Amino acid sequence: MKPDNRTFTSARESGRGYHDLGGLDAGPVEHEVTEANPWEKLSVVVGNALGPKGAKILRTDEIRRVREEMGVVLYNELGYFEKNVEAIRRLLVEKGVIDPQELESRMVQIGKRIGTDGR
Repeated sequence: MKPDNRTFTSARESGRGYHDLGGLDAGPVEHEVTEANPWEKLSVVVGNALGPKGAKILRTDEIRRVREEMGVVLYNELGYFEKNVEAIRRLLVEKGVIDPQELESRMVQIGKRIGTDGR
């Protein structure tokens, strides 16, 4: 069963959604160019492999919908690449491609491995 996200999506609310900052003053723009971290680059590769030019499991409009349904707290807490990874995770669970408990178990294993040998 899908969660009821009507309070989180601009499509179901009148006016502007929390994710829609177009035309608003959002503060100063940082012009510093930074190198993407390896995990950020990998997230783009995974997204491309699953998306429009890859396996076509995920679509661009689905990624956008899920990003917009995260809720204001999570949306503002996560960075750009983190939002994409979370959107991909949610869509793969939603579509039944991955089991959330199996994913969580695997992440615990990876966390232990990283904690012991740094890889």
